[in-house]
Amino acid sequence: MTHRLAARRGGLIANIALARKLAALFWRVMVKGTKFVGEGLAAYEAKFLEGKKRSLRRLARELGQTVSPIPSYPVALLRGS
Repeated sequence: MTHRLAARRGGLIANIALARKLAALFWRVMVKGTKFVGEGLAAYEAKFLEGKKRSLRRLARELGQTVSPIPSYPVALLRGS
């Protein structure tokens, strides 16, 4: 991200913006704790995965295909044991 800002506003401004962002993250960890950050990360990953699924469904629909989830089987059944 900072390379785009550096291209637009200059390297010094980009460095200051990066330092501010890091300071804000550090402050959040110190005040809220790492549990809060971990929950935020889990929520972000879930939201990101849902967006990927939505994109895949839309692309399949545009190509005239369908997407169906693969059922999850216990590993022992898949190996034939």
